Amino acid sequence: MKVFFYLDHAFFSSLIFAGLIVVSQEFHGKLSHDGSDGVQKIHEAPTPRIGGIAVFLGAGIGGVFLPIEARSLWWTISLCALPAFSAGIAEDVTKRVHATWRLVATLVAGLIFSVVSGYHVERADIPGLDFLLAYPGFAIALSILAIGGIANSLNIIDGVNGLASGTAIIVLTCFAILAAQSDDVALLAICLLMIGAIAGFFVLNFPAGKLFFGDAGAYTTGFVLAVIGIILPVRNPEYSPLTAVLALSYPWIETLVSIHRRVKREGATPGEADRLHLHSLVYRSRARCLAASLGRPRLRNPITSVILWPITLVACAITVAAPDSPGVLGCGVGVVFLTYLLMYRRVALLSRFRRVLRNRFRQRS
Repeated sequence: MKVFFYLDHAFFSSLIFAGLIVVSQEFHGKLSHDGSDGVQKIHEAPTPRIGGIAVFLGAGIGGVFLPIEARSLWWTISLCALPAFSAGIAEDVTKRVHATWRLVATLVAGLIFSVVSGYHVERADIPGLDFLLAYPGFAIALSILAIGGIANSLNIIDGVNGLASGTAIIVLTCFAILAAQSDDVALLAICLLMIGAIAGFFVLNFPAGKLFFGDAGAYTTGFVLAVIGIILPVRNPEYSPLTAVLALSYPWIETLVSIHRRVKREGATPGEADRLHLHSLVYRSRARCLAASLGRPRLRNPITSVILWPITLVACAITVAAPDSPGVLGCGVGVVFLTYLLMYRRVALLSRFRRVLRNRFRQRS
C-alpha cells in the first residue's frame, strides 16, 4: 500500500540514527548518558537519553516523501515543535533546564502552532464549554494548554522501556484508523510517518533499553499527538473532539493524579519528582513478581510497559468504535479513569504491604 511508503522511510531513517547514537556513545556519553542517580531512575548502566534526535531526524527525512497535500501541514507541525524539542534536548544534554522552563517551551510551541496553522479547539461537545469556545481567544488559550499539557504528560509516563513510545504508537494508530475512515489522506500519512519514526527508536529501546526517549523525544512526540488530536475533528467534523481526550487519557490522568498527590503531600510541589507514578509502583510490585516467576528479574522494566499498554489499548478501542458519539467517549474516559484508580490502589497497597513485611524482617534479623 502506497501510504506505508512514508512509514518505511521514517522507520529505517530513525533506526539508523538510533543505531549510530548507540554505537557512538563512547564519544558523546559524557553529554548524552542518563546516569542512575535520581528518585525515578531504575536503570543500572549509563544509557544515552537522546533518542528524541533519532525520532526527530527520522520523521524529518520521511517528511520529504509525503504527498503535497500532507507536506505543508507536516512541516508546519515540525517547525512549530522546535521550541519543545530544543528545550528537551537541552535538558537531555545539560540536565539543568528547570521543569518550569520546559513547560513554558511546550506552551510557546502550542501558541505558535495555533497562530501559524489556524488550527485550534473549535468545540468540545461539552455543554457550557462549547459556548466559551465560540470566543477565539479562549479557544486558542485552551488549545495551548492542551498541547503543553499532553507534551508534559507523555514525559511523565516516560519512566520504563517502551511505555511512552509504545503508548504514542498505539494512539497514533488510533488516529490513523480514524483518518483512513474519513479518507483524510494527509493526516493518515502524517500519522504513519510518526509511527515509523517512533518505531525505529523503539527497536533499540524495548525491551533492552539501549537508548532512551529523553525529554526531547517525549516532549516532541507529545506535542505532535496533541496537535493531531486537535486537527482530526477540525478537518473531520463527524468526529467528536472527545476522541483525543479518550485516546490520550492515560497520560493526562497520570498527570492529574500526580499533581493531586504532590499538592496533598506536605512539603512537596506539583513539579517535584517522586517514585509514586503508576508505572513506578507496577515496576516495584506486579512486574517484579512476573519477572521473578519467569526467572528473568531484569525483565521487570519492559514487563511494566506490557502491563500498562492495555490501558491505552482499551481507550483507543473505544475511540475507534464510537468516534462520533460524545456520550460513549465520555463514558470511555470514565472507564479508563476508574481502571487507572483501581490499578493504582491495588499496586500501592501491594507495595506498602511488601515494604512493611520487609521492614519487620529487617528488625527481627
